[in-house]
Formats: sequence, C-alpha cells, structure tokens
Amino acid sequence: MEERNQQLGRNIQMYRRARQMTLEDLAVQISKSKATISKYEQGKITLDIDTLFEIAEALGVRPQLLLTDLTPGKRKRPLSGVTQGMKRYLYNYDGRIKRIVRSLLICGEEEQGETPAALFYNLPSLEEPHRCRGLYCGYMKQHDFVTNYLLENQRNDIEHVFLCFNCPLDYSGQEQGLLSGISSRTMLPVSAKCILSDQPLVEDENLISALLLTREDLRLTKKYNMFMLE
Repeated sequence: MEERNQQLGRNIQMYRRARQMTLEDLAVQISKSKATISKYEQGKITLDIDTLFEIAEALGVRPQLLLTDLTPGKRKRPLSGVTQGMKRYLYNYDGRIKRIVRSLLICGEEEQGETPAALFYNLPSLEEPHRCRGLYCGYMKQHDFVTNYLLENQRNDIEHVFLCFNCPLDYSGQEQGLLSGISSRTMLPVSAKCILSDQPLVEDENLISALLLTREDLRLTKKYNMFMLE
C-alpha cells in the first residue's frame, strides 16, 4: 500500500508541476491544506476515491492517469521535461468567439530521439498556465524543413492535437503553421492557421490579420482541395 501511495503521489506532483501549479494552488482548488497536499505527494496519506476525483478535476486529467503505473495494461509515457524548458507562444484566431486564442508551449530535453512537449491551450493570461482550457502532452519532432508536434488531451484520450510548422531559412523568431485536431464544441475535425513565436506577441489588429485566412490561402485550398499554407 505504501508503494502505491508513493507512486500516486509522484503522479500528482508530476501533473501539478506540468500545470505549473503550486502546492497552495492545488490545496485551494480542493479545499485542503498545503501540508495535506504535500503529504499526498509524499505518499504519507491514502487517498479516498472522492479526493482522487477532486484532484484529477483540479489538475485537468482523467483519474486513470493518476493511477497509471498502478493499473495493469497500457502505460503512458511520463511527462518528464514538460515542467520546465524552452517556452514558446502559440496564437490562433477563433472566429466563433471573435478573438485571439493564446497558448503556451513548453519543450523539454530530448529523450530517445523525441522531445517531450506540453501545450497549455487557451490561456486567460500567459502568466497563468494552470488556468488553461486544455492541457495537451506529447512529443515534438524536428526535421530540416518542418517541425511536428503530436499531443494528447490529458482530460480525455479522444482528442489529439497535431501542430505542423515550416522552418524558414530566414528564421526571425516566428513560424507559421497549422493546428489540427477535433473541435471540443462540435467534435468535428478542424484545422486552424497559427503562429508560433519565441516571444509573446502584441495581440492587436496586426496579429489578427496575420492569423486570418487570406484570399491566397483560400485559392490554394480550392485549387488543391485541401487546406494548406504557402
């Protein structure tokens, strides 16, 4: 039992840090003391089922993920490297709500040929990643002319996000690409134009213009019968 508690505690700590939440942040979310959360993570307290679900809800993950190494069957690879590392800033424009969607992408150190990555999607503020509308974790693969990210929603295993960016020879700190996946509202496949930047961008009309589909984008889409960017 002690070993299971310790494994569960490590998982709670891993996902809490992936959300960039402090012990106090999580404690407030589930109405517990900071000391109690610390004991959960150290495996000193056995969690009841209600508390397990409350913690999972606060962390934005499925309860099963907190029990990953305790349950027989398929194991998910750890989210090592996503709590700290290279930060980049992702922007896309949602025409349904008429506003820019800002997100934070963190890439860790390469592991066995793959680089772990975490996407804190749809943030009210870049300084508050724990308040993201969706946490996606997975891996980044960089090639000579293109960089791909394949990420999975940590709340459900239905939704995946695929990011694909061209790597221009005259790189200026920004890349334009596509964000593809399933809309959480309609549950239909979607793709959106997006910009990935080394630095936070000013969210003004110029950025909106850069994120909107242009006539050339639509011309290419119609010509080739597929959504593509030059």
